[in-house]
Amino acid sequence: MKDDLFERIHEYVGSLPVFSDHEHHLADDAFAGGMTLDGLFANSYVAWTGFVPDGTTASRETFLDNVRFNSYFTWMERGIRQVHGLKQQVDLASWDETSEVVARAYARDPDFHWRALAENGYERLILDTYWNPGDDGGHPEIFTPTFRIDQFIYGHHAEAVGPNEIVPWQHYGFAGGSLDDYVDMMFATVRKRHAAGRVAALKCAEAYNRTVDFLPDDADAARRCFGKHPSEAEPHERILFGNYVFNRCCELAGELALPFQVHTGLARIRTSNPMNFEPIIERYPDVRFVMFHAGYPWTHEVAGLAHNYRNVLPSLTWTATICTSAAIRALHDFIDAACSVNSITWGSDCWVAEESVGAMLAWRFIVAKVLTERVRDGRMSIPNAESLARKLMNENNRSVYRC
Repeated sequence: MKDDLFERIHEYVGSLPVFSDHEHHLADDAFAGGMTLDGLFANSYVAWTGFVPDGTTASRETFLDNVRFNSYFTWMERGIRQVHGLKQQVDLASWDETSEVVARAYARDPDFHWRALAENGYERLILDTYWNPGDDGGHPEIFTPTFRIDQFIYGHHAEAVGPNEIVPWQHYGFAGGSLDDYVDMMFATVRKRHAAGRVAALKCAEAYNRTVDFLPDDADAARRCFGKHPSEAEPHERILFGNYVFNRCCELAGELALPFQVHTGLARIRTSNPMNFEPIIERYPDVRFVMFHAGYPWTHEVAGLAHNYRNVLPSLTWTATICTSAAIRALHDFIDAACSVNSITWGSDCWVAEESVGAMLAWRFIVAKVLTERVRDGRMSIPNAESLARKLMNENNRSVYRC
């Protein structure tokens, strides 16, 4: 049944430019060998279901049978159709034809992978190149980098290896010295990029590796760990060293007035509850912590934190495609409870344009759905709904990230 009010609001939301606060868009060379439909799905969150097509009809059939109603697939499929101008749904019968269209598009234009973002509604995207922190992918015209700090947390020794196989001492040319020298190197690295206008935020994704309850400093323990060979440093010593470095990063974020993006929810599921992060929020009241992924599945906890702390910015990045229905509920909660509606942000958090565009379609749907419900039940007028739509689609991110 057609819903005229929803259609009106959805049309307005769809007319607005979109700003994403988080992406992992792949570098040019990742697309140099071409792309197929199987390749797109392999480089998407749909693959996280464990069902990945491998080019065979049997694998595609199994894939579709298991994931075609999954939120990840629903929106990526729509993104593929929008980016490539296709009307027919992606199914077994249309698979090869769709894959040929995809392959031709990437073969025809080496810049297709990022141009498709701009041509389908994106005005700016914050890029997290975790394989080379602080990089803009060579396309500053559309990407502004965040600087992931996780690798610094592991740099207690010249041979210590951080996430994504980054060796901090080697990667940043640190010749050795004291722990203070190491922190100075870290600060200088970020400050230099920030001064050049190449850092929109700091980012921490340690929820994939450890609990997010970064404790107050034990400086003596951090100094004892510094210089220990990885084979000699005990796990608890590395945690204490990491706490120390993370606290210095919080201080740096405050000094540079940079928002600090923090992964909460859906990582190490037992230890990524955003409430574990509450002591840090309280410890650094002048640092704006962007609570990524709405803390899903703990979205109510993020709403509570955003209610109690003015320095908590609830971000629905990734949430729109993790679970669309949960994102609708979370957006309602954040509008109701957050200290400021101007603190609510969103990003697609994807590797390829088609999935980013699909996530954008999901976000437009979510925003239109929430605003329609509020207009319909009398909590909001249409002019106010349009004003809030502008904030949620782009204005809040422009203000938070100052770009």
